[in-house]
Amino acid sequence: MKFAFNGDKTKPVLLFVHGSPGSWEGWTHFLKDPDLLAHFFIIAVDRPGFGGSGAGNPERSLRQQALMILDVLQFAQNSAQVILVGHSYGGPVVAQMAVLVPEKIKGVVFAASSVSPQLEDVRWYQHLGHAWPFRYLLSDDLSSCNEEIYVLEKELTKLAPGLKDFRPSVSIVHGDADPLVPVANVAYLHEKLPVGSIKFERVLKGANHFLPWEHPQDIKDAILTLR
Repeated sequence: MKFAFNGDKTKPVLLFVHGSPGSWEGWTHFLKDPDLLAHFFIIAVDRPGFGGSGAGNPERSLRQQALMILDVLQFAQNSAQVILVGHSYGGPVVAQMAVLVPEKIKGVVFAASSVSPQLEDVRWYQHLGHAWPFRYLLSDDLSSCNEEIYVLEKELTKLAPGLKDFRPSVSIVHGDADPLVPVANVAYLHEKLPVGSIKFERVLKGANHFLPWEHPQDIKDAILTLR
């Protein structure tokens, strides 16, 4: 598992998980942020199937992805009060991590996150990309992306029961003009998560899917609220 890090290893962990496709490099500006470094040891990972974590060899199981990324916490010296940040497909991955080890996770930030199985719709071109020989004509990143999204509805359905007993505090940031992940995912989180667990919510008027790059301050606010 490839990952990047910055800061004091003795501080609580802030761990970033990218979407599909993507890499740890999408979080570079957060890794260098002085306000975050004042409070956290910061880690950003390449998820399984991307970048230095086996590009082109996707891991379709949210549970298995979560277990693999949780291993990275062994690198930190203070991993008992972790805050997780997931963008897009990274959202359900960090949710699964929190379900698996609730005693370690203090907070979860959902940034434009795909969490509702009812809102997942496999499109014709995804069926095509899944089929032989077209799968092998795609780039490594696009192949991994297509394969994990192809089964995401089923994986989110498996995750759903764990949300009702979700223990970490939650922040949500989403754009109301997101063309890739509908803003209705926010309502799903309100429906499924325990009452009172959402501590911060910001639905950004006119914002699209690319919040880490276009609205980094909103994500930073969401993180620091959970500190």
